[in-house]
Amino acid sequence: MKKRGLLAVLLIAVMALLCGCKGMSAEDAQSYAKSIMDASYKGEFDKYIEWTKSTEEEAKKLYEGNIDATMQEAGFSGLGLSEELTANYRQLFLDMIKQAKYEVGEAKESGDKAYTVDVTVEPFTAFEGLQEEVKDAVTKEMESLTETPDQNAINEMVFQKMYDVMMQKMAAPSYGEPTTVTITVKPDSNGVYYIDQSDMTALDDALFPSDNLK
Repeated sequence: MKKRGLLAVLLIAVMALLCGCKGMSAEDAQSYAKSIMDASYKGEFDKYIEWTKSTEEEAKKLYEGNIDATMQEAGFSGLGLSEELTANYRQLFLDMIKQAKYEVGEAKESGDKAYTVDVTVEPFTAFEGLQEEVKDAVTKEMESLTETPDQNAINEMVFQKMYDVMMQKMAAPSYGEPTTVTITVKPDSNGVYYIDQSDMTALDDALFPSDNLK
């Protein structure tokens, strides 16, 4: 399971359709930044709809479609997993993303009509130790088998064990010490405001550290 496939695709897809406006104030920039994060992580679309002039149905369709894209990016389609287990992972990903902890600070002018926004995040650390726990569970299961299963059966067993461990950890998620990520809301050549994808990636990395699955 590739962590980047889980969240980055979601953010990129949402960002691609979320347009800013011309002549933003500091309050606008803060609201704009928060709307992107709330739509991407929480599935909360009120401000997103205001900014994009889209409907709630369109926003939900985009969000659901992005989750499906993350599933494919993570490689689930080629594992031969049961429909039930695949659906369970899809819901788990949704639940995990919604547990992102962040607080969007006030926007500050930074020159060239741009604004910087400090976002305080708490790194999601609930899955620390996951690989070792899954390895132990799989080893015990394999030792109890009298026949060697085919590859699809092995995949189902391994990912079921991982899902079980992840669900246990999700019941009481842990977080690391708060850290601050600064993002910039700036105008493009046409004066339309946006947040650079590199800023969103840095934010995602801080919220869901890549070593979280070790």
